[in-house]
Amino acid sequence: MIADDMGLGKTIQALGIAHYYKESWPLLIVTPSSVRYQWSAAICKFLPSVPVHYINQFEHAKDRIEDDKITITSYDLLVRAENTFAKHIYGFVILDESHVLKSNKTARFQAASRICTHARHIVLLTGTPALSRPIELYTQISLAIPRFMSYEDYGIRYCAGQRSAYGWDFLGSSNSQELQVLLKSNCMIRRLKADVLNQMPSKIREVIILDSGLVKTDKQMRKMSQQLQTNISALERHNALIQYYSQSSCARVKAVRNYVTNLFENKKKCILYGHHQIILDAICEAAESVDISYIRIDGKTSSEQRQLLIDKFQECDECLAAVLSITAVNAGVTLTAANLVVFTELFWNPGILSQAEDRVHRIGQNNTVTIQYLIAQNTADDYIWPLLNKKKDILNAVGLKQDLSINNIDIVVQNNKQRDLTSFFSISSSSGSQSQHDMEISPAIPEVSPSNIKELLEVDDECFDSCDWDNM
Repeated sequence: MIADDMGLGKTIQALGIAHYYKESWPLLIVTPSSVRYQWSAAICKFLPSVPVHYINQFEHAKDRIEDDKITITSYDLLVRAENTFAKHIYGFVILDESHVLKSNKTARFQAASRICTHARHIVLLTGTPALSRPIELYTQISLAIPRFMSYEDYGIRYCAGQRSAYGWDFLGSSNSQELQVLLKSNCMIRRLKADVLNQMPSKIREVIILDSGLVKTDKQMRKMSQQLQTNISALERHNALIQYYSQSSCARVKAVRNYVTNLFENKKKCILYGHHQIILDAICEAAESVDISYIRIDGKTSSEQRQLLIDKFQECDECLAAVLSITAVNAGVTLTAANLVVFTELFWNPGILSQAEDRVHRIGQNNTVTIQYLIAQNTADDYIWPLLNKKKDILNAVGLKQDLSINNIDIVVQNNKQRDLTSFFSISSSSGSQSQHDMEISPAIPEVSPSNIKELLEVDDECFDSCDWDNM
């Protein structure tokens, strides 16, 4: 497993290893669908001795596989065309962004596992091997080391496993230093930018507190916030926070539009990440209002069009903004033409945010990179930001650093009448007495099904699977 920090050249390392063992080919490269074409380009660039006709882009479930030396496909197609792939044996397999295989219950993992059974060499690539907790590493380790310990033994030893009436709970972390040594001595190499690229430009993070006068919260949102501060069950809290997060996107639209409109006055290239369609639309409207040329990539953008848009942003000086979906463009692309990244809203998973940051902070970047997180007070941000840092601390303990700490972040408040950061990040607990306003809150929160959650969060199956819903 090559688990180097994002931007340190995992692709070229994997291709170099694959080429060294080319007598084991055919080579299968499995990757998220959004970066299939980047792999083709990388092969042509870094392995010029490999004829172009060796490369087969497997793009549809009904496609045929002949005697291709190299096949590139996505995880979803590996599942949908399982019978087709079952007829072929691949001696060398590269699993890109292997953290998407974190659950052994998914069809994606099971399909990848069957393919790897016959492979002589397997290389897993990920800049974030565990997005939220150590149990997510097990499936990847089991692919790299076929005779590794059992899932239960691993969970008990390294995930503070506890048996309950509902089975085993492996959501914790234990013996983290031992696990770090085990990984590095057996199957994983992990180098951070700070360790190997001393001359690389630094990364500066800023929290921008949006003008509270432009953050439009309503009575329903205030009730949601107060409900989250009461003694409710984990399930109720989970459901309430999901709905609160969805509502928060609407509340911040005007504040986000105002901020990015002012930002565009600088006439400098920037990356603007959003998650909900309403936020992405608002950013685009702001760009059009001041005649800023931009590209937009979200879940509706095809793989072919995506690469053309990325090339345009990288090569065209007049194209000043890239409006990107956090979940659709957080991995596998290079956007070093900009050195400013703005997250106009947060996301649940620190690994996804870290990946998105490093589309800019990677090899090829010649300037200091500034990362801005726009925070809207009295919205779900009050809960999500501390949650992100809690998850980050657990990953750091096992050597899987996710540097999203608020400790080294500059704070910029757009309206000096707003609360200070200490007040903002402290979530008040409920007091013994209740006010009349508190009593208006319904004690019951409707249960939210997985399909409801996907709709509320506007995510596809692949991204939904990568998120840490059980540990919120």
